[in-house]
Amino acid sequence: MVNGLRISLRRYVLWSLLSLAAVVIVLFSIQSSDSFFDGMDGMLRNTMIRAAESAELDDNKHAQILDLHVFANYESLPVEVKQSFSKESFIPFSLMKDINKPDWFSRPISAHFAVLVPLENGESRYVTQVFVAPPSDGKKHFRINHVIYSAIVGVVALVSFFVALLFLMRSVSRPIESLQRWAASLDEQELDKPIPEFRYKELNALAGMIHGSLQNVRNTLNREREFVNHASHELRTPIAVIRSSAALLHRVIDSENTKGNNALARVDHASKTMADLTETLLWLGRNEEAALPKEKVNLKAMIEALSQDLMYLLSGKDVSVQLQLSDCELTLAKTASEIVIGNVIRNAYQHTQQGRVTISLSDATLTVLNEEDGLEEEALNEKGQATLSAPTISELDGGFGIGLKLIDKLCAKLKWGYAHERITARGSHDDQGDVSRMTRGYRVVLTVR
Repeated sequence: MVNGLRISLRRYVLWSLLSLAAVVIVLFSIQSSDSFFDGMDGMLRNTMIRAAESAELDDNKHAQILDLHVFANYESLPVEVKQSFSKESFIPFSLMKDINKPDWFSRPISAHFAVLVPLENGESRYVTQVFVAPPSDGKKHFRINHVIYSAIVGVVALVSFFVALLFLMRSVSRPIESLQRWAASLDEQELDKPIPEFRYKELNALAGMIHGSLQNVRNTLNREREFVNHASHELRTPIAVIRSSAALLHRVIDSENTKGNNALARVDHASKTMADLTETLLWLGRNEEAALPKEKVNLKAMIEALSQDLMYLLSGKDVSVQLQLSDCELTLAKTASEIVIGNVIRNAYQHTQQGRVTISLSDATLTVLNEEDGLEEEALNEKGQATLSAPTISELDGGFGIGLKLIDKLCAKLKWGYAHERITARGSHDDQGDVSRMTRGYRVVLTVR
């Protein structure tokens, strides 16, 4: 089949068999017609040969047996026969015929037949037979030409085959269509019901395979969901203990103990990250499709607060942050929004070692761009402009890690617009014109709804 051309199996089998039957019937009709005329010609030729061998010629070198005329030489043949066949065209024992008919389907007006028969004594005999259509009595008589009759029989056979094929395809396709409808209707409730019986055992076996495969998938998903839920719930307690202990240590440790305070700050930030990740996994693992509770949210204030809370990720890095935020207040699921936007900003801060992070908000569209300055050479266009391309999975895993996958799932569940792309830009040049500095990074665009 040609790519892009898709037809149903039922129609494919139906038209294939119908075409095959049409070709077979036409070929057999042609063979039947040829065999009929070959048999008639053979019978006439043998009769004319026996007449030539048994006829006794009169003084005019002519003899007649029924409607067969026997002549001793070509010159004695009737004029109309000599007009139809030249002397050079005769081949011994070969039937010569000349049928005069207005068209292929009409009855012949006249027909001339002739055979040259060499005898054992060295003589030759010319045997002829002339058929002329009987005179018309002025009345129209219904006659069926042999060719038309063969065509009618072929058409009737083809129609009969088509009707039988329709019944056969119907008996085969209906159980298959039932299997298709049953497979399409399978869901959590249908999987617990028994498998319906289909007409053919092969379809029953296929239905069992489909049912078993979907049950295995459901069991696997349930195990994974239970694992995520249990793991996330179990992590809540140690995370809470870590955060409360860190808060207590903040009061106990001397403010002049710089190393201790720095280590404690890292523990506190890591525990907060773990708490956010736990809440994210719990929310994604829920089965409910009900909408999350929404409230009025100042998106600008939320982004500023999240950016400030995550500044610890830029500690010790040569990274500048630019906030270009316009006032925007929307009705959103606050916790889910904080999770998504926090993950985007966290990924940008965490995976930028030297460069810039630009966070802009305009008309409910959040754009986070992190640009990493480095010495790596990248393939650019000839004009030295930035090139944009979709990142590969390996590049995303190396650049954004688990956060990017979480963002993808979260945005799909929130029905937010989400797009990301890798950027590479040419930097400065040395005296020889070679690139000496490159800029690379990622741009993430969120359409908040």
